[in-house]
Amino acid sequence: MSKPTNLKDGISKTSAPQLLQAQRLIVATNRGPVEHYVTKNGTFKCRRGSGGVVTALIDAGSQVEMSWVAMAMTEGDRLALKEAAQGRLSSSLCGRNVHLHYVEISREAYQKYYERISNQLLWFLQHYLYNPPENPRVAKRFQDAWETGYRVANRAIAEAVIEEIEREQGSAVVMLHDYHLYLAPSMIRQKHPGIVMQHFIHIPWPDVRCWHFLPSNIAQEIYQGLVGNDIIGFQTERDARNFLEGARTLLDDAKVEFEEGTVEWRGHVTKARSYPISISVTTELKLVKSAAGRRAAEKFRPLLGQKTIMRVDRLEPTKNIVRGFQAYDQLLEEHPELRGVVKFLAFLVPSRQGLPEYRRYAREVEKIVEEVNQKYGTPDWRPIEVFYQNDRTQALAAMQYYDVLMVNPIIDGMNLVAKEGPVVNQKDGVLLLSRTVGAFQQLGRASVPTSPIDVGETAQALYKALTLTDEERHSKATLARLVVTNQNLDQWMQRQIKHINELLAARLSQAASTVPVPNRQVASPKKAATDWVTDAV
Repeated sequence: MSKPTNLKDGISKTSAPQLLQAQRLIVATNRGPVEHYVTKNGTFKCRRGSGGVVTALIDAGSQVEMSWVAMAMTEGDRLALKEAAQGRLSSSLCGRNVHLHYVEISREAYQKYYERISNQLLWFLQHYLYNPPENPRVAKRFQDAWETGYRVANRAIAEAVIEEIEREQGSAVVMLHDYHLYLAPSMIRQKHPGIVMQHFIHIPWPDVRCWHFLPSNIAQEIYQGLVGNDIIGFQTERDARNFLEGARTLLDDAKVEFEEGTVEWRGHVTKARSYPISISVTTELKLVKSAAGRRAAEKFRPLLGQKTIMRVDRLEPTKNIVRGFQAYDQLLEEHPELRGVVKFLAFLVPSRQGLPEYRRYAREVEKIVEEVNQKYGTPDWRPIEVFYQNDRTQALAAMQYYDVLMVNPIIDGMNLVAKEGPVVNQKDGVLLLSRTVGAFQQLGRASVPTSPIDVGETAQALYKALTLTDEERHSKATLARLVVTNQNLDQWMQRQIKHINELLAARLSQAASTVPVPNRQVASPKKAATDWVTDAV
Protein backbone atom coordinates (compact mmCIF):
# COMPACT_ATOMS: atom_id res chain seq x y z
CA MET A 1 0.00 0.00 0.00
CA SER A 2 1.31 3.47 -0.79
CA LYS A 3 2.81 5.49 2.04
CA PRO A 4 1.33 8.86 2.97
CA THR A 5 4.44 10.92 2.29
CA ASN A 6 4.83 13.58 -0.34
CA LEU A 7 8.25 12.21 -1.38
CA LYS A 8 6.82 8.78 -2.19
CA ASP A 9 6.61 7.82 -5.88
CA GLY A 10 8.90 10.58 -7.05
CA ILE A 11 6.72 13.50 -5.96
CA SER A 12 8.50 16.32 -4.18
CA LYS A 13 8.13 20.01 -3.53
CA THR A 14 10.53 20.85 -6.32
CA SER A 15 9.12 18.45 -8.93
CA ALA A 16 7.46 19.99 -11.97
CA PRO A 17 3.67 19.70 -11.62
CA GLN A 18 2.27 16.61 -13.29
CA LEU A 19 -0.42 17.22 -15.88
CA LEU A 20 -3.37 14.89 -16.24
CA GLN A 21 -2.65 12.74 -19.30
CA ALA A 22 -6.22 12.66 -20.57
CA GLN A 23 -8.31 14.86 -22.80
CA ARG A 24 -11.18 15.42 -20.37
CA LEU A 25 -11.77 15.45 -16.62
CA ILE A 26 -15.23 14.78 -15.18
CA VAL A 27 -15.70 15.53 -11.49
CA ALA A 28 -18.76 14.28 -9.59
CA THR A 29 -19.77 15.54 -6.14
CA ASN A 30 -22.90 16.09 -4.12
CA ARG A 31 -22.32 19.84 -3.76
CA GLY A 32 -21.20 21.70 -6.85
CA PRO A 33 -18.32 24.18 -7.07
CA VAL A 34 -20.80 27.02 -7.59
CA GLU A 35 -23.83 27.83 -5.45
CA HIS A 36 -26.66 29.69 -7.15
CA TYR A 37 -28.94 31.82 -5.00
CA VAL A 38 -31.63 34.49 -5.17
CA THR A 39 -31.04 37.70 -3.22
CA LYS A 40 -33.70 39.44 -1.12
CA ASN A 41 -34.45 41.82 -3.97
CA GLY A 42 -34.98 38.91 -6.37
CA THR A 43 -31.63 39.11 -8.16
CA PHE A 44 -30.22 35.79 -9.35
CA LYS A 45 -26.54 35.36 -8.43
CA CYS A 46 -23.91 32.70 -7.90
CA ARG A 47 -20.82 32.32 -5.75
CA ARG A 48 -17.93 29.90 -5.78
CA GLY A 49 -17.90 27.19 -3.16
CA SER A 50 -15.49 27.63 -0.27
CA GLY A 51 -12.47 25.46 0.43
CA GLY A 52 -9.30 24.56 -1.37
CA VAL A 53 -10.49 21.26 -2.84
CA VAL A 54 -12.46 23.08 -5.54
CA THR A 55 -9.32 24.94 -6.58
CA ALA A 56 -7.18 21.79 -6.44
CA LEU A 57 -9.56 19.84 -8.67
CA ILE A 58 -9.81 22.68 -11.17
CA ASP A 59 -6.03 22.96 -11.24
CA ALA A 60 -5.81 19.21 -11.84
CA GLY A 61 -7.76 19.65 -15.05
CA SER A 62 -6.05 22.88 -16.03
CA GLN A 63 -4.89 21.58 -19.42
CA VAL A 64 -7.98 19.58 -20.37
CA GLU A 65 -11.68 20.10 -20.90
CA MET A 66 -13.49 19.90 -17.58
CA SER A 67 -17.05 19.05 -16.55
CA TRP A 68 -18.46 19.03 -13.02
CA VAL A 69 -21.52 16.95 -12.17
CA ALA A 70 -23.38 17.76 -8.95
CA MET A 71 -26.79 17.73 -7.30
CA ALA A 72 -29.03 20.79 -7.53
CA MET A 73 -29.12 21.44 -3.79
CA THR A 74 -30.57 24.92 -3.45
CA GLU A 75 -33.55 26.70 -4.96
CA GLY A 76 -31.02 28.80 -6.83
CA ASP A 77 -29.44 25.67 -8.29
CA ARG A 78 -32.87 24.47 -9.40
CA LEU A 79 -33.62 27.80 -11.05
CA ALA A 80 -30.27 27.70 -12.82
CA LEU A 81 -31.09 24.19 -13.98
CA LYS A 82 -34.37 25.33 -15.51
CA GLU A 83 -32.64 28.12 -17.39
CA ALA A 84 -29.94 25.84 -18.79
CA ALA A 85 -30.47 23.47 -21.67
CA GLN A 86 -30.07 19.86 -20.44
CA GLY A 87 -28.92 21.14 -17.06
CA ARG A 88 -25.49 22.16 -18.38
CA LEU A 89 -24.03 25.58 -17.61
CA SER A 90 -20.65 27.17 -18.11
CA SER A 91 -18.88 29.02 -15.35
CA SER A 92 -15.54 30.71 -14.97
CA LEU A 93 -13.75 29.19 -11.98
CA CYS A 94 -10.17 30.10 -11.08
CA GLY A 95 -9.81 31.56 -14.56
CA ARG A 96 -11.01 28.37 -16.24
CA ASN A 97 -14.18 27.61 -18.13
CA VAL A 98 -15.87 24.66 -16.43
CA HIS A 99 -19.03 22.97 -17.67
CA LEU A 100 -21.47 22.55 -14.78
CA HIS A 101 -23.94 19.69 -15.10
CA TYR A 102 -26.57 19.88 -12.37
CA VAL A 103 -28.77 16.92 -11.52
CA GLU A 104 -32.27 17.33 -10.10
CA ILE A 105 -34.35 14.72 -8.32
CA SER A 106 -37.57 15.16 -6.37
CA ARG A 107 -37.32 17.02 -3.07
CA GLU A 108 -38.56 13.94 -1.23
CA ALA A 109 -35.93 11.71 -2.82
CA TYR A 110 -33.22 14.28 -2.12
CA GLN A 111 -34.23 14.55 1.54
CA LYS A 112 -34.02 10.77 1.92
CA TYR A 113 -30.67 10.60 0.13
CA TYR A 114 -29.01 13.58 1.78
CA GLU A 115 -30.42 13.83 5.28
CA ARG A 116 -31.59 10.33 6.17
CA ILE A 117 -28.93 8.15 4.51
CA SER A 118 -25.90 10.39 3.98
CA ASN A 119 -26.05 12.45 7.16
CA GLN A 120 -28.03 10.42 9.67
CA LEU A 121 -26.80 6.96 8.72
CA LEU A 122 -23.45 7.00 6.89
CA TRP A 123 -21.97 10.07 8.60
CA PHE A 124 -22.65 8.73 12.10
CA LEU A 125 -21.65 5.16 11.23
CA GLN A 126 -18.34 6.21 9.70
CA HIS A 127 -17.57 8.40 12.71
CA TYR A 128 -18.24 5.51 15.13
CA LEU A 129 -21.32 7.26 16.56
CA TYR A 130 -24.11 5.20 15.01
CA ASN A 131 -26.69 3.86 17.45
CA PRO A 132 -28.64 1.06 15.72
CA PRO A 133 -32.39 1.70 16.05
CA GLU A 134 -34.38 -0.59 18.31
CA ASN A 135 -37.68 0.34 16.69
CA PRO A 136 -38.20 -1.83 13.57
CA ARG A 137 -40.15 1.00 11.95
CA VAL A 138 -37.03 3.19 12.00
CA ALA A 139 -35.05 0.42 10.29
CA LYS A 140 -37.82 0.13 7.72
CA ARG A 141 -37.63 3.87 7.04
CA PHE A 142 -33.87 3.57 6.42
CA GLN A 143 -34.52 0.80 3.89
CA ASP A 144 -37.09 2.95 2.14
CA ALA A 145 -34.71 5.93 2.11
CA TRP A 146 -31.99 3.72 0.69
CA GLU A 147 -34.16 2.41 -2.13
CA THR A 148 -36.13 5.55 -3.00
CA GLY A 149 -33.54 8.18 -2.09
CA TYR A 150 -29.89 7.13 -2.05
CA ARG A 151 -30.14 4.78 -5.03
CA VAL A 152 -32.17 7.34 -6.97
CA ALA A 153 -29.64 10.12 -6.39
CA ASN A 154 -26.67 7.91 -7.25
CA ARG A 155 -28.37 6.71 -10.42
CA ALA A 156 -29.05 10.30 -11.45
CA ILE A 157 -25.41 11.30 -10.85
CA ALA A 158 -24.15 8.20 -12.69
CA GLU A 159 -26.35 8.92 -15.71
CA ALA A 160 -25.12 12.52 -15.83
CA VAL A 161 -21.49 11.32 -15.72
CA ILE A 162 -22.22 8.81 -18.49
CA GLU A 163 -23.74 11.61 -20.55
CA GLU A 164 -20.55 13.65 -20.08
CA ILE A 165 -18.38 10.66 -21.04
CA GLU A 166 -20.39 10.14 -24.21
CA ARG A 167 -20.63 13.81 -25.12
CA GLU A 168 -17.31 13.71 -26.97
CA GLN A 169 -14.73 11.18 -28.06
CA GLY A 170 -11.31 10.96 -26.49
CA SER A 171 -9.88 9.76 -23.20
CA ALA A 172 -11.71 10.83 -20.05
CA VAL A 173 -11.03 10.49 -16.33
CA VAL A 174 -13.80 10.49 -13.73
CA MET A 175 -13.09 11.69 -10.19
CA LEU A 176 -15.83 11.21 -7.59
CA HIS A 177 -15.90 12.53 -4.05
CA ASP A 178 -17.18 11.40 -0.69
CA TYR A 179 -19.84 9.33 1.01
CA HIS A 180 -22.82 10.62 -0.96
CA LEU A 181 -21.87 8.71 -4.12
CA TYR A 182 -20.90 5.19 -3.07
CA LEU A 183 -23.15 3.48 -5.64
CA ALA A 184 -22.35 5.63 -8.67
CA PRO A 185 -18.98 4.07 -9.67
CA SER A 186 -20.35 0.60 -10.44
CA MET A 187 -23.28 2.16 -12.32
CA ILE A 188 -20.83 4.10 -14.49
CA ARG A 189 -18.56 1.06 -14.91
CA GLN A 190 -21.43 -1.07 -16.22
CA LYS A 191 -21.86 1.31 -19.16
CA HIS A 192 -18.18 2.17 -19.66
CA PRO A 193 -16.04 -0.75 -18.44
CA GLY A 194 -12.78 0.83 -19.61
CA ILE A 195 -13.16 4.28 -18.05
CA VAL A 196 -10.46 5.38 -15.59
CA MET A 197 -12.23 6.28 -12.36
CA GLN A 198 -11.07 7.41 -8.93
CA HIS A 199 -13.06 8.11 -5.76
CA PHE A 200 -11.77 10.10 -2.78
CA ILE A 201 -13.49 9.64 0.60
CA HIS A 202 -13.07 12.56 2.99
CA ILE A 203 -14.37 10.90 6.17
CA PRO A 204 -13.08 7.91 8.17
CA TRP A 205 -13.56 4.36 6.95
CA PRO A 206 -14.43 2.28 10.02
CA ASP A 207 -13.68 -1.29 11.01
CA VAL A 208 -15.77 -3.91 9.18
CA ARG A 209 -17.72 -4.63 12.37
CA CYS A 210 -19.31 -1.20 12.08
CA TRP A 211 -20.56 -2.05 8.60
CA HIS A 212 -22.25 -5.14 10.04
CA PHE A 213 -24.55 -2.79 11.99
CA LEU A 214 -26.19 -1.96 8.67
CA PRO A 215 -28.64 -4.22 6.86
CA SER A 216 -26.56 -6.67 4.82
CA ASN A 217 -27.94 -5.46 1.50
CA ILE A 218 -26.86 -1.87 2.21
CA ALA A 219 -23.34 -2.77 3.35
CA GLN A 220 -22.82 -5.07 0.37
CA GLU A 221 -24.15 -2.52 -2.12
CA ILE A 222 -21.76 0.09 -0.75
CA TYR A 223 -18.78 -2.19 -1.32
CA GLN A 224 -20.04 -3.38 -4.71
CA GLY A 225 -20.50 0.23 -5.76
CA LEU A 226 -17.05 1.36 -4.65
CA VAL A 227 -15.10 -1.46 -6.30
CA GLY A 228 -16.34 -0.06 -9.57
CA ASN A 229 -13.48 2.44 -9.13
CA ASP A 230 -9.91 1.89 -10.25
CA ILE A 231 -8.57 3.79 -7.22
CA ILE A 232 -10.22 4.65 -3.93
CA GLY A 233 -8.44 7.35 -1.96
CA PHE A 234 -8.62 7.50 1.84
CA GLN A 235 -7.27 9.95 4.40
CA THR A 236 -5.05 7.46 6.22
CA GLU A 237 -3.43 4.06 5.83
CA ARG A 238 -5.71 2.76 8.58
CA ASP A 239 -8.79 3.76 6.58
CA ALA A 240 -7.45 2.01 3.48
CA ARG A 241 -6.70 -1.16 5.40
CA ASN A 242 -10.15 -1.10 7.02
CA PHE A 243 -11.66 -0.95 3.54
CA LEU A 244 -9.63 -3.97 2.42
CA GLU A 245 -10.70 -5.94 5.50
CA GLY A 246 -14.31 -5.11 4.73
CA ALA A 247 -13.96 -6.15 1.10
CA ARG A 248 -12.62 -9.54 2.16
CA THR A 249 -15.67 -10.00 4.39
CA LEU A 250 -18.49 -8.40 2.44
CA LEU A 251 -17.66 -9.24 -1.18
CA ASP A 252 -18.10 -12.90 -2.10
CA ASP A 253 -15.08 -14.32 -3.96
CA ALA A 254 -13.09 -11.09 -3.62
CA LYS A 255 -9.33 -11.51 -3.87
CA VAL A 256 -7.72 -9.05 -1.45
CA GLU A 257 -3.97 -8.37 -1.48
CA PHE A 258 -3.04 -6.35 1.59
CA GLU A 259 0.58 -5.79 0.61
CA GLU A 260 -0.46 -4.48 -2.80
CA GLY A 261 -3.49 -2.68 -1.42
CA THR A 262 -5.85 -4.16 -4.01
CA VAL A 263 -9.24 -5.82 -4.31
CA GLU A 264 -10.02 -7.96 -7.34
CA TRP A 265 -13.72 -8.67 -7.78
CA ARG A 266 -15.45 -10.02 -10.86
CA GLY A 267 -12.44 -9.38 -13.03
CA HIS A 268 -11.85 -5.77 -12.00
CA VAL A 269 -9.00 -4.58 -9.77
CA THR A 270 -9.47 -1.67 -7.37
CA LYS A 271 -6.55 -0.06 -5.55
CA ALA A 272 -6.96 1.33 -2.03
CA ARG A 273 -4.56 4.23 -1.42
CA SER A 274 -4.05 6.86 1.26
CA TYR A 275 -3.88 10.51 0.23
CA PRO A 276 -3.89 12.66 3.39
CA ILE A 277 -5.65 15.86 2.36
CA SER A 278 -4.09 19.20 3.22
CA ILE A 279 -4.49 22.93 2.72
CA SER A 280 -3.25 25.52 0.27
CA VAL A 281 -0.64 27.25 2.40
CA THR A 282 -0.30 30.28 0.12
CA THR A 283 -4.08 30.78 0.03
CA GLU A 284 -4.41 30.69 3.82
CA LEU A 285 -1.57 33.17 4.32
CA LYS A 286 -2.90 35.47 1.62
CA LEU A 287 -6.32 35.51 3.30
CA VAL A 288 -5.04 36.47 6.76
CA LYS A 289 -2.88 39.21 5.23
CA SER A 290 -5.76 40.64 3.19
CA ALA A 291 -7.61 43.79 4.23
CA ALA A 292 -10.49 41.67 5.56
CA GLY A 293 -8.06 39.51 7.48
CA ARG A 294 -6.34 42.51 9.06
CA ARG A 295 -9.69 44.00 10.09
CA ALA A 296 -10.72 40.70 11.71
CA ALA A 297 -7.40 40.43 13.52
CA GLU A 298 -7.80 43.88 15.05
CA LYS A 299 -11.31 42.97 16.17
CA PHE A 300 -10.05 40.03 18.22
CA ARG A 301 -6.99 41.52 19.86
CA PRO A 302 -9.01 43.02 22.77
CA LEU A 303 -10.61 39.61 23.45
CA LEU A 304 -7.37 37.74 23.98
CA GLY A 305 -6.31 36.62 27.43
CA GLN A 306 -2.81 36.52 28.84
CA LYS A 307 -3.04 32.98 27.46
CA THR A 308 -5.65 32.05 24.86
CA ILE A 309 -7.12 28.68 23.93
CA MET A 310 -9.02 28.51 20.64
CA ARG A 311 -11.08 26.04 18.66
CA VAL A 312 -12.66 26.30 15.19
CA ASP A 313 -15.32 23.71 14.36
CA ARG A 314 -18.62 22.96 12.79
CA LEU A 315 -21.23 22.74 15.54
CA GLU A 316 -21.86 19.00 15.47
CA PRO A 317 -21.45 15.91 17.68
CA THR A 318 -18.33 14.40 16.08
CA LYS A 319 -16.29 17.51 16.94
CA ASN A 320 -16.56 16.75 20.68
CA ILE A 321 -17.07 20.38 21.64
CA VAL A 322 -18.85 19.69 24.93
CA ARG A 323 -15.99 17.56 26.31
CA GLY A 324 -13.53 20.24 25.25
CA PHE A 325 -15.33 22.83 27.38
CA GLN A 326 -15.65 20.33 30.23
CA ALA A 327 -11.88 19.87 30.14
CA TYR A 328 -11.45 23.66 30.31
CA ASP A 329 -13.82 23.69 33.30
CA GLN A 330 -11.69 21.05 35.04
CA LEU A 331 -8.52 22.98 34.21
CA LEU A 332 -9.87 26.10 35.94
CA GLU A 333 -11.12 24.03 38.88
CA GLU A 334 -7.75 22.34 39.46
CA HIS A 335 -5.61 25.40 38.69
CA PRO A 336 -7.29 28.47 40.17
CA GLU A 337 -4.19 30.50 39.33
CA LEU A 338 -5.30 30.34 35.68
CA ARG A 339 -8.65 32.02 36.35
CA GLY A 340 -8.65 35.46 34.82
CA VAL A 341 -5.52 34.49 32.87
CA VAL A 342 -6.59 31.90 30.32
CA LYS A 343 -9.36 32.78 27.86
CA PHE A 344 -11.17 30.37 25.52
CA LEU A 345 -12.34 31.67 22.12
CA ALA A 346 -14.53 29.29 20.11
CA PHE A 347 -15.59 29.76 16.50
CA LEU A 348 -18.51 27.42 15.85
CA VAL A 349 -20.23 27.12 12.50
CA PRO A 350 -23.90 26.03 12.71
CA SER A 351 -24.32 22.79 10.75
CA ARG A 352 -27.25 20.63 9.59
CA GLN A 353 -29.73 22.29 11.92
CA GLY A 354 -32.53 20.41 10.17
CA LEU A 355 -31.45 17.25 11.98
CA PRO A 356 -32.67 16.79 15.58
CA GLU A 357 -29.32 15.30 16.70
CA TYR A 358 -27.56 18.50 15.67
CA ARG A 359 -30.09 20.82 17.29
CA ARG A 360 -29.86 18.82 20.51
CA TYR A 361 -26.07 18.98 20.49
CA ALA A 362 -26.10 22.74 19.88
CA ARG A 363 -28.23 23.14 23.02
CA GLU A 364 -25.73 21.04 25.01
CA VAL A 365 -22.88 23.27 23.83
CA GLU A 366 -24.76 26.42 24.79
CA LYS A 367 -25.52 24.92 28.20
CA ILE A 368 -21.91 24.07 29.11
CA VAL A 369 -20.70 27.48 27.93
CA GLU A 370 -23.25 29.20 30.16
CA GLU A 371 -22.33 26.98 33.13
CA VAL A 372 -18.59 27.67 32.85
CA ASN A 373 -19.11 31.41 32.42
CA GLN A 374 -21.43 31.61 35.42
CA LYS A 375 -19.13 29.46 37.57
CA TYR A 376 -15.90 31.38 36.96
CA GLY A 377 -16.79 34.65 35.25
CA THR A 378 -16.16 38.05 36.82
CA PRO A 379 -17.14 41.57 35.74
CA ASP A 380 -13.71 41.86 34.13
CA TRP A 381 -13.26 38.37 32.72
CA ARG A 382 -15.53 36.08 30.69
CA PRO A 383 -13.92 32.62 30.45
CA ILE A 384 -15.50 31.54 27.15
CA GLU A 385 -16.40 33.66 24.12
CA VAL A 386 -18.30 31.87 21.36
CA PHE A 387 -18.92 33.12 17.83
CA TYR A 388 -21.74 31.22 16.13
CA GLN A 389 -21.22 32.09 12.48
CA ASN A 390 -19.62 30.89 9.28
CA ASP A 391 -16.81 33.38 8.74
CA ARG A 392 -13.65 31.62 7.62
CA THR A 393 -11.61 34.82 7.30
CA GLN A 394 -12.49 35.74 10.88
CA ALA A 395 -11.48 32.33 12.22
CA LEU A 396 -8.19 32.24 10.31
CA ALA A 397 -7.30 35.76 11.42
CA ALA A 398 -8.01 34.89 15.06
CA MET A 399 -5.88 31.74 14.91
CA GLN A 400 -2.81 33.91 14.45
CA TYR A 401 -2.98 34.54 18.21
CA TYR A 402 -3.77 31.26 19.93
CA ASP A 403 -1.45 29.83 22.57
CA VAL A 404 -3.24 26.48 22.38
CA LEU A 405 -5.40 25.26 19.51
CA MET A 406 -7.78 22.53 20.71
CA VAL A 407 -8.62 19.93 18.04
CA ASN A 408 -10.25 17.09 19.98
CA PRO A 409 -12.88 15.43 17.74
CA ILE A 410 -14.09 11.98 18.67
CA ILE A 411 -12.83 10.96 15.25
CA ASP A 412 -12.23 12.83 12.01
CA GLY A 413 -11.19 11.99 8.49
CA MET A 414 -8.46 14.63 8.59
CA ASN A 415 -9.51 17.93 10.23
CA LEU A 416 -7.96 20.78 8.28
CA VAL A 417 -8.13 23.22 11.19
CA ALA A 418 -5.23 21.23 12.66
CA LYS A 419 -3.25 22.20 9.57
CA GLU A 420 -4.53 25.75 9.10
CA GLY A 421 -3.68 26.82 12.65
CA PRO A 422 0.06 26.06 12.61
CA VAL A 423 0.47 27.78 9.24
CA VAL A 424 -1.10 31.11 10.21
CA ASN A 425 -0.17 31.25 13.93
CA GLN A 426 2.39 33.89 14.98
CA LYS A 427 2.87 33.01 18.66
CA ASP A 428 4.44 29.54 18.58
CA GLY A 429 0.99 28.26 19.46
CA VAL A 430 0.72 24.60 20.47
CA LEU A 431 -1.62 22.10 18.87
CA LEU A 432 -3.65 19.89 21.23
CA LEU A 433 -4.74 16.95 19.11
CA SER A 434 -6.91 13.85 19.52
CA ARG A 435 -5.08 10.64 18.73
CA THR A 436 -8.11 9.55 16.71
CA VAL A 437 -8.07 12.45 14.25
CA GLY A 438 -6.69 11.79 10.76
CA ALA A 439 -4.20 14.66 11.07
CA PHE A 440 -2.54 12.88 14.02
CA GLN A 441 -0.81 10.54 11.55
CA GLN A 442 1.24 13.49 10.28
CA LEU A 443 1.17 15.90 13.22
CA GLY A 444 1.34 13.65 16.27
CA ARG A 445 4.94 14.53 17.16
CA ALA A 446 4.21 18.23 16.63
CA SER A 447 1.29 18.24 19.08
CA VAL A 448 0.29 17.58 22.67
CA PRO A 449 -1.82 14.41 22.24
CA THR A 450 -4.95 13.51 24.14
CA SER A 451 -7.77 11.01 24.33
CA PRO A 452 -10.95 12.49 22.85
CA ILE A 453 -13.16 10.81 25.47
CA ASP A 454 -11.21 11.22 28.72
CA VAL A 455 -12.03 14.73 29.98
CA GLY A 456 -9.46 14.49 32.75
CA GLU A 457 -6.69 13.60 30.32
CA THR A 458 -7.70 16.48 28.06
CA ALA A 459 -7.58 18.88 31.02
CA GLN A 460 -4.06 17.66 31.82
CA ALA A 461 -3.07 18.05 28.17
CA LEU A 462 -4.38 21.62 28.21
CA TYR A 463 -2.28 22.41 31.25
CA LYS A 464 0.79 20.86 29.65
CA ALA A 465 0.26 22.81 26.43
CA LEU A 466 -0.13 26.06 28.35
CA THR A 467 3.00 25.50 30.47
CA LEU A 468 5.53 24.20 27.93
CA THR A 469 8.80 26.09 27.85
CA ASP A 470 9.33 28.62 25.09
CA GLU A 471 11.83 26.26 23.49
CA GLU A 472 9.35 23.35 23.51
CA ARG A 473 6.59 25.53 22.10
CA HIS A 474 8.82 26.80 19.32
CA SER A 475 9.98 23.29 18.44
CA LYS A 476 6.47 21.87 18.14
CA ALA A 477 5.07 24.90 16.28
CA THR A 478 7.95 24.86 13.79
CA LEU A 479 7.63 21.13 13.15
CA ALA A 480 3.86 21.41 12.59
CA ARG A 481 4.33 24.26 10.13
CA LEU A 482 7.02 22.37 8.21
CA VAL A 483 4.90 19.22 7.97
CA VAL A 484 1.94 21.10 6.55
CA THR A 485 4.06 23.20 4.20
CA ASN A 486 5.89 20.16 2.80
CA GLN A 487 2.71 18.07 2.47
CA ASN A 488 0.32 20.69 1.19
CA LEU A 489 -2.76 20.56 -1.04
CA ASP A 490 -0.67 20.58 -4.21
CA GLN A 491 1.17 17.46 -3.10
CA TRP A 492 -2.14 15.78 -2.22
CA MET A 493 -3.42 16.31 -5.75
CA GLN A 494 -0.12 15.56 -7.47
CA ARG A 495 0.09 12.06 -5.97
CA GLN A 496 -3.41 11.32 -7.21
CA ILE A 497 -2.64 12.60 -10.71
CA LYS A 498 0.51 10.50 -10.83
CA HIS A 499 -1.41 7.31 -10.00
CA ILE A 500 -4.18 8.17 -12.48
CA ASN A 501 -1.60 8.80 -15.20
CA GLU A 502 -0.04 5.42 -14.50
CA LEU A 503 -3.43 3.81 -15.05
CA LEU A 504 -3.97 5.76 -18.27
CA ALA A 505 -0.57 4.68 -19.55
CA ALA A 506 -1.30 1.06 -18.67
CA ARG A 507 -4.65 1.20 -20.49
CA LEU A 508 -3.00 2.78 -23.52
CA SER A 509 -0.31 0.09 -23.56
CA GLN A 510 -2.91 -2.66 -23.16
CA ALA A 511 -5.03 -1.22 -25.95
CA ALA A 512 -2.02 -0.88 -28.24
CA SER A 513 -1.13 -4.55 -27.74
CA THR A 514 -4.64 -5.95 -28.15
CA VAL A 515 -6.34 -3.70 -30.70
CA PRO A 516 -5.00 -4.21 -34.25
CA VAL A 517 -3.95 -1.11 -36.16
CA PRO A 518 -6.60 -0.46 -38.86
CA ASN A 519 -5.58 -0.88 -42.50
CA ARG A 520 -5.57 2.80 -43.18
CA GLN A 521 -2.99 5.52 -43.27
CA VAL A 522 -2.46 7.06 -39.86
CA ALA A 523 -2.51 10.84 -40.09
CA SER A 524 -0.20 11.39 -37.14
CA PRO A 525 1.11 9.54 -34.07
CA LYS A 526 -1.04 11.77 -31.85
CA LYS A 527 -4.22 10.83 -33.72
CA ALA A 528 -3.38 7.13 -33.59
CA ALA A 529 -2.81 7.30 -29.83
CA THR A 530 -6.13 9.09 -29.39
CA ASP A 531 -7.93 6.38 -31.34
CA TRP A 532 -6.43 3.63 -29.21
CA VAL A 533 -7.34 5.41 -25.99
CA THR A 534 -10.87 5.92 -27.25
CA ASP A 535 -11.20 2.22 -27.99
CA ALA A 536 -9.85 1.36 -24.56
CA VAL A 537 -11.90 3.73 -22.46
